[in-house]
Amino acid sequence: MFAGMPMGGMPGVMNMGAAAMGLGGPVPAGAPGGAPPAKREFPVHSLYIGNLSPKTFDLDLYKFFKARGYAIAGVKVMFSKESRQSRGYGYLNFYAAEEAERCLEGMNNAVIDGKQIVLSKKKDKDFDSKANVLVKNLPKEMDQNALKKLFDEFGTIKSAKLEVFASGESRGFGYVQFETPESAQAAIAKLHASEQGGSKLDVLPHVKKDEREDVGENYTNLFV
Repeated sequence: MFAGMPMGGMPGVMNMGAAAMGLGGPVPAGAPGGAPPAKREFPVHSLYIGNLSPKTFDLDLYKFFKARGYAIAGVKVMFSKESRQSRGYGYLNFYAAEEAERCLEGMNNAVIDGKQIVLSKKKDKDFDSKANVLVKNLPKEMDQNALKKLFDEFGTIKSAKLEVFASGESRGFGYVQFETPESAQAAIAKLHASEQGGSKLDVLPHVKKDEREDVGENYTNLFV
């Protein structure tokens, strides 16, 4: 003990020292021994990306869009749990809605690993299958971008997808997803049985697989 110091004084001295050294009281968040720092939450805006090559993975997409000046927050390619193979689609995430919109406008129908991709706003719960159009008997030389342009006049297009073989050659059919059923109906009324590049088009409402009476050819929906 210190000479002349009352026994009751020692705790006070010890407490003062502890406070001075930062040992007393609550430890700030993020400091050693303290609570972890609070996570900063950012809104995320997503785009659906479809028609991907089986050899295109998360890092490939991230590098592709980053190299073209897009501020990507994250990328996710979807895989089958059973086969562990790519399901041919995924999502691009952005912090800013404006950046997602810029990417949608500038990169839809771009070619990645030999396949012309499809970009659209992430499919939501109010997706209307009645606004989805099946287009058959397309000219072999028509690409995905030309398919979209053919239908642009009828209203806002959420996505257009041309089905192709592994070689990249057109399979002669595709899908156009409009924002409203009215746009789809207008396109069907005007373009069904019309001629494009020497081919007579079949432009039909897309019918969900579980609602078809006669499936015929194996057509798959625009969205997986």
